[in-house]
Amino acid sequence: MPRPASQDLTSAQERVARALADFERAERPGFIADLLKALRLAAESSLTPTLQKMARNGFVDILGGGAQGRSRVVRLTVKGRHALGIGGLPLLGSIPAGPLSEAVAQAAEIIEPGALLPHRPGDFLLRVRGESMIGDAILDGDLVLLRPGVAVPHKAIAAVCVGDDREGTLKRVFYENGGERVRLRASNPLFKDMTVAAERVHFAGLLKGVLRHVGSRK
Repeated sequence: MPRPASQDLTSAQERVARALADFERAERPGFIADLLKALRLAAESSLTPTLQKMARNGFVDILGGGAQGRSRVVRLTVKGRHALGIGGLPLLGSIPAGPLSEAVAQAAEIIEPGALLPHRPGDFLLRVRGESMIGDAILDGDLVLLRPGVAVPHKAIAAVCVGDDREGTLKRVFYENGGERVRLRASNPLFKDMTVAAERVHFAGLLKGVLRHVGSRK
Protein backbone atom coordinates (compact mmCIF):
# COMPACT_ATOMS: atom_id res chain seq x y z
CA MET A 1 0.00 0.00 0.00
CA PRO A 2 1.48 3.41 -0.96
CA ARG A 3 2.19 5.85 1.83
CA PRO A 4 -0.22 8.79 2.16
CA ALA A 5 1.11 12.05 0.75
CA SER A 6 2.79 14.28 3.31
CA GLN A 7 1.15 17.63 4.00
CA ASP A 8 4.30 19.25 5.45
CA LEU A 9 7.72 20.11 4.08
CA THR A 10 10.87 18.83 5.77
CA SER A 11 13.60 21.39 6.47
CA ALA A 12 15.53 20.30 3.36
CA GLN A 13 12.39 20.45 1.23
CA GLU A 14 11.49 23.88 2.57
CA ARG A 15 14.93 25.17 1.55
CA VAL A 16 14.34 23.92 -1.99
CA ALA A 17 10.80 25.32 -2.05
CA ARG A 18 11.95 28.76 -0.93
CA ALA A 19 14.56 28.85 -3.67
CA LEU A 20 11.86 27.97 -6.21
CA ALA A 21 9.64 30.70 -4.77
CA ASP A 22 12.48 33.18 -5.25
CA PHE A 23 12.68 32.11 -8.91
CA GLU A 24 8.93 32.65 -9.28
CA ARG A 25 9.10 36.15 -7.82
CA ALA A 26 11.93 36.96 -10.24
CA GLU A 27 9.88 35.38 -13.07
CA ARG A 28 12.68 32.93 -13.76
CA PRO A 29 12.20 29.25 -14.61
CA GLY A 30 13.55 26.84 -12.02
CA PHE A 31 16.17 25.04 -14.08
CA ILE A 32 17.96 22.31 -12.14
CA ALA A 33 21.35 23.93 -12.83
CA ASP A 34 20.18 27.27 -11.42
CA LEU A 35 18.58 25.55 -8.44
CA LEU A 36 21.88 23.84 -7.62
CA LYS A 37 23.65 27.20 -7.68
CA ALA A 38 21.02 28.83 -5.47
CA LEU A 39 21.31 26.01 -2.94
CA ARG A 40 25.11 25.89 -3.24
CA LEU A 41 25.10 22.21 -4.12
CA ALA A 42 27.85 20.71 -6.26
CA ALA A 43 26.05 17.78 -7.84
CA GLU A 44 22.53 17.05 -9.05
CA SER A 45 22.66 13.69 -7.28
CA SER A 46 22.53 15.49 -3.92
CA LEU A 47 19.29 17.22 -4.91
CA THR A 48 17.45 14.51 -6.85
CA PRO A 49 16.16 12.44 -3.87
CA THR A 50 14.66 15.53 -2.24
CA LEU A 51 13.00 16.63 -5.47
CA GLN A 52 11.61 13.16 -6.08
CA LYS A 53 10.01 13.07 -2.62
CA MET A 54 8.61 16.56 -3.11
CA ALA A 55 7.13 15.52 -6.45
CA ARG A 56 5.57 12.37 -4.95
CA ASN A 57 3.96 14.46 -2.21
CA GLY A 58 2.63 16.99 -4.69
CA PHE A 59 4.80 19.96 -3.70
CA VAL A 60 6.58 20.37 -7.06
CA ASP A 61 6.27 19.43 -10.70
CA ILE A 62 9.41 18.31 -12.56
CA LEU A 63 9.21 19.06 -16.27
CA GLY A 64 11.45 18.13 -19.16
CA GLY A 65 14.29 15.64 -19.11
CA GLY A 66 14.13 12.25 -20.71
CA ALA A 67 16.35 13.20 -23.63
CA GLN A 68 20.07 13.78 -23.80
CA GLY A 69 20.96 17.42 -23.25
CA ARG A 70 17.39 18.40 -22.38
CA SER A 71 17.19 20.58 -19.27
CA ARG A 72 14.71 19.90 -16.52
CA VAL A 73 12.63 22.61 -14.86
CA VAL A 74 11.14 22.41 -11.37
CA ARG A 75 8.18 24.50 -10.32
CA LEU A 76 6.11 24.76 -7.19
CA THR A 77 2.57 23.42 -7.25
CA VAL A 78 -0.38 25.10 -5.54
CA LYS A 79 0.20 22.73 -2.62
CA GLY A 80 3.88 23.67 -2.49
CA ARG A 81 3.13 27.38 -2.39
CA HIS A 82 0.54 26.83 0.31
CA ALA A 83 3.05 24.86 2.41
CA LEU A 84 5.28 27.96 2.36
CA GLY A 85 2.41 30.21 3.32
CA ILE A 86 2.41 31.99 -0.04
CA GLY A 87 -0.36 30.10 -1.77
CA GLY A 88 -4.08 29.73 -1.40
CA LEU A 89 -6.26 28.33 1.34
CA PRO A 90 -6.97 24.71 2.19
CA LEU A 91 -10.50 23.58 1.50
CA LEU A 92 -10.99 21.19 4.41
CA GLY A 93 -14.24 19.72 3.30
CA SER A 94 -17.87 20.47 4.11
CA ILE A 95 -19.66 21.93 7.09
CA PRO A 96 -23.38 21.45 7.56
CA ALA A 97 -25.63 24.47 7.73
CA GLY A 98 -28.46 22.21 8.75
CA PRO A 99 -28.59 19.01 10.81
CA LEU A 100 -25.32 18.30 12.60
CA SER A 101 -22.88 15.88 11.06
CA GLU A 102 -19.16 15.37 11.41
CA ALA A 103 -17.07 18.12 9.79
CA VAL A 104 -14.30 16.87 7.53
CA ALA A 105 -10.79 17.86 8.67
CA GLN A 106 -8.68 16.73 5.71
CA ALA A 107 -7.77 19.14 2.96
CA ALA A 108 -9.61 18.20 -0.23
CA GLU A 109 -8.00 20.84 -2.42
CA ILE A 110 -6.28 24.20 -2.33
CA ILE A 111 -8.08 27.26 -3.71
CA GLU A 112 -5.85 29.63 -5.69
CA PRO A 113 -5.21 33.12 -4.24
CA GLY A 114 -6.83 34.97 -7.16
CA ALA A 115 -10.21 33.50 -6.26
CA LEU A 116 -10.03 34.40 -2.58
CA LEU A 117 -11.03 37.08 -0.12
CA PRO A 118 -8.26 38.78 1.89
CA HIS A 119 -6.98 36.26 4.40
CA ARG A 120 -4.05 35.51 6.66
CA PRO A 121 -1.99 32.39 7.49
CA GLY A 122 -4.04 29.77 9.32
CA ASP A 123 -7.36 30.68 7.71
CA PHE A 124 -9.20 27.88 5.91
CA LEU A 125 -12.29 27.15 3.87
CA LEU A 126 -15.23 24.83 4.31
CA ARG A 127 -17.97 24.15 1.79
CA VAL A 128 -21.47 24.72 3.16
CA ARG A 129 -24.00 21.90 3.13
CA GLY A 130 -27.64 22.67 3.84
CA GLU A 131 -29.88 25.74 3.92
CA SER A 132 -30.13 26.76 7.55
CA MET A 133 -28.09 29.95 7.00
CA ILE A 134 -29.84 31.26 3.88
CA GLY A 135 -31.17 34.25 5.86
CA ASP A 136 -27.56 35.44 6.06
CA ALA A 137 -27.07 34.83 2.32
CA ILE A 138 -25.00 31.70 2.96
CA LEU A 139 -26.21 29.12 0.48
CA ASP A 140 -25.70 25.41 -0.01
CA GLY A 141 -22.41 24.94 -1.89
CA ASP A 142 -20.86 28.26 -0.86
CA LEU A 143 -17.36 28.36 0.56
CA VAL A 144 -16.99 30.04 3.94
CA LEU A 145 -13.70 31.63 4.98
CA LEU A 146 -12.98 30.81 8.62
CA ARG A 147 -10.36 32.09 11.06
CA PRO A 148 -9.37 29.73 13.89
CA GLY A 149 -7.93 30.71 17.25
CA VAL A 150 -9.79 34.01 17.65
CA ALA A 151 -12.60 35.04 19.99
CA VAL A 152 -16.13 34.59 18.67
CA PRO A 153 -18.21 37.66 19.60
CA HIS A 154 -21.84 37.53 20.68
CA LYS A 155 -24.14 37.18 17.63
CA ALA A 156 -21.24 36.33 15.29
CA ILE A 157 -21.36 33.41 12.83
CA ALA A 158 -18.86 30.63 13.43
CA ALA A 159 -18.07 27.02 12.68
CA VAL A 160 -18.95 25.30 15.93
CA CYS A 161 -18.07 21.81 17.10
CA VAL A 162 -20.30 20.40 19.82
CA GLY A 163 -19.52 17.58 22.23
CA ASP A 164 -16.78 14.97 22.42
CA ASP A 165 -17.45 13.65 18.93
CA ARG A 166 -16.52 17.06 17.48
CA GLU A 167 -19.62 17.33 15.32
CA GLY A 168 -19.64 20.61 13.47
CA THR A 169 -22.14 23.15 12.21
CA LEU A 170 -22.20 26.73 10.93
CA LYS A 171 -24.46 28.91 13.09
CA ARG A 172 -24.87 32.31 14.68
CA VAL A 173 -23.64 32.28 18.29
CA PHE A 174 -25.47 33.75 21.29
CA TYR A 175 -24.05 33.64 24.83
CA GLU A 176 -26.57 33.17 27.63
CA ASN A 177 -26.56 32.98 31.43
CA GLY A 178 -23.35 34.95 31.72
CA GLY A 179 -21.62 32.80 29.13
CA GLU A 180 -22.49 29.49 30.80
CA ARG A 181 -24.63 28.41 27.86
CA VAL A 182 -24.38 28.92 24.11
CA ARG A 183 -27.36 29.15 21.78
CA LEU A 184 -26.68 28.19 18.16
CA ARG A 185 -29.19 29.86 15.86
CA ALA A 186 -29.94 29.29 12.20
CA SER A 187 -31.11 32.13 9.97
CA ASN A 188 -33.71 29.89 8.33
CA PRO A 189 -36.88 29.68 10.50
CA LEU A 190 -37.37 26.07 9.46
CA PHE A 191 -34.44 25.11 11.71
CA LYS A 192 -34.68 25.13 15.51
CA ASP A 193 -32.16 26.73 17.84
CA MET A 194 -29.79 24.49 19.74
CA THR A 195 -28.68 25.42 23.27
CA VAL A 196 -25.70 23.68 24.88
CA ALA A 197 -23.42 24.14 27.86
CA ALA A 198 -20.44 26.36 27.05
CA GLU A 199 -17.95 23.66 28.05
CA ARG A 200 -19.29 21.42 25.28
CA VAL A 201 -18.62 24.02 22.58
CA HIS A 202 -15.44 24.32 20.54
CA PHE A 203 -15.15 27.08 17.96
CA ALA A 204 -13.37 25.82 14.87
CA GLY A 205 -13.32 29.23 13.22
CA LEU A 206 -14.95 32.66 13.06
CA LEU A 207 -16.68 33.48 9.77
CA LYS A 208 -14.70 36.09 7.84
CA GLY A 209 -16.29 35.87 4.40
CA VAL A 210 -18.32 33.89 1.89
CA LEU A 211 -17.24 32.80 -1.59
CA ARG A 212 -19.77 31.88 -4.24
CA HIS A 213 -19.32 30.15 -7.60
CA VAL A 214 -15.76 29.10 -6.73
CA GLY A 215 -15.09 25.55 -7.90
CA SER A 216 -17.88 23.10 -8.43
CA ARG A 217 -21.03 22.80 -6.37
CA LYS A 218 -21.44 19.17 -5.44
